[in-house]
Amino acid sequence: MRNPKRDDFRTLVHTPAELAADYVRWAEYIQSTEGIKWNVRAIDEKVIPLRPGEMAVILGRPGHAKTSIMAYLALAEARRIERRGTRNTECVVFVTWEESSEELTKMFLAPADASYSITDLAWGRVPLDIVKQQATQLAKFPPIWIVGHGIERAKRGKRAPLMTPEAVYGAIETMESDFGIRPTLLLLDYVQRIPIPSVRSKVEVVTEAVKAANDLGLRIGVPLFVGAQARQEVDRRNDRMPTASDIQWASAIGQDADKVFALMRPVEYVNPSEIGVAQYSFSDGRAFAITDTLLIMKMWKQRGDRSNYTWPLYFDPANLKMGLMEAD
Repeated sequence: MRNPKRDDFRTLVHTPAELAADYVRWAEYIQSTEGIKWNVRAIDEKVIPLRPGEMAVILGRPGHAKTSIMAYLALAEARRIERRGTRNTECVVFVTWEESSEELTKMFLAPADASYSITDLAWGRVPLDIVKQQATQLAKFPPIWIVGHGIERAKRGKRAPLMTPEAVYGAIETMESDFGIRPTLLLLDYVQRIPIPSVRSKVEVVTEAVKAANDLGLRIGVPLFVGAQARQEVDRRNDRMPTASDIQWASAIGQDADKVFALMRPVEYVNPSEIGVAQYSFSDGRAFAITDTLLIMKMWKQRGDRSNYTWPLYFDPANLKMGLMEAD
């Protein structure tokens, strides 16, 4: 990737005249495009749409819907691409270090067939003829491209390179050169798994991974969502809501990010007999029954405007559906 003969270092220099012209074009672009939204009115009224070159963090403990929320955001943007009629030139890129391409495909296909959920697919309950029927629809599916390791390719002996940030950048470059398609949104799942070969300490690895992720979004020129795991100490706190300083092995991401969102599923902290009976209460008196679909999301940071908003959400991870939860 670092080929001095191919790199044009002039692209890094901006004269005053160029700055003025680019600034106007950037303002025109912002006013002419909707950016990346959540498709939930209560959130979109408070959150500035994510723009190219900006990074937002999705933070949570394991099992608290980080990957599912990122899949929801990917699907929402892919459907916007469909409505624009630009699927032949635009796509969403979901980069995963944690799951195989087959596992993510399962997650994205489930909402297309409401009769079978992700859980059904995981248990092997979906008839094979239905699986094959779903697979034939992939060419018509909203344009989500996956960068990551595939189990079937590994079984066939196809060796994939180590997925460093440079390798990811190279993979996205090949998408444009081979298929003429560019991403409008990039999602990285998740930052603690991004390998940095030249660094040994885990803290240093994650710190460098954060910087590399941010640089990746800037180099490609797209909005970027990054999943981040919160440290275990969060489980022992009363509110169990992660903060930006709870990011495992790194605090730099909270400083570098333009937005930081934290997720918490109250159902992870109650006994099975209490599901649907126990309640999660807000300080303003609102109370919500704790179920599998109750998700609490808090925005800790928003560059350019206020943050510190909290939303009780209905989120169905099996079918990637989300909305504002109504109080009991």
